[in-house]
Amino acid sequence: MGKYFAVVALFVSALCFSSILARKTPALDKFFVEGKIYCDPCHFAFESRLSFPLEGVKVSLQCLRSENDTVTYVKEGKTDANGQYSIPVHGDHEEEICIVVADSPTEGQCKEAMPNKSDRIVLTKNMGVSSMARYVNPLGFMTQGIDATQCNLVVQELGLDQLDN
Repeated sequence: MGKYFAVVALFVSALCFSSILARKTPALDKFFVEGKIYCDPCHFAFESRLSFPLEGVKVSLQCLRSENDTVTYVKEGKTDANGQYSIPVHGDHEEEICIVVADSPTEGQCKEAMPNKSDRIVLTKNMGVSSMARYVNPLGFMTQGIDATQCNLVVQELGLDQLDN
């Protein structure tokens, strides 16, 4: 009888040990902050058919504690040839304010910042979104001058008032 209990105890122990090994440890939350950087040659402050993507623009994500503005997380990325970027972010940042900021391009004709040079993003699973991708509004820069002829055509197409020349 003692041998029977020893075999059962060994079996139960092996079963418990294997279930501990099989249990998945909760994975660290990993989000992907994605967005686009573009050039607005007409100073519309929104994308139009004349807008074009900006490659190689540095994009920074910063998360701060709201009560004391302490920076808790920083991650950087760059735009590709399509003006797109994807920044992997580890951890849940529910108690923080996270902001994506685009640095002004160092090359090319689009170096003037628009009012929408940054945007806030929510990085938590506790908001009802199942996807781990978080999308930022497109951020843009402007050319120093505008091509009034081309831009006025777009204004007419959109049914807006004429641009001042």
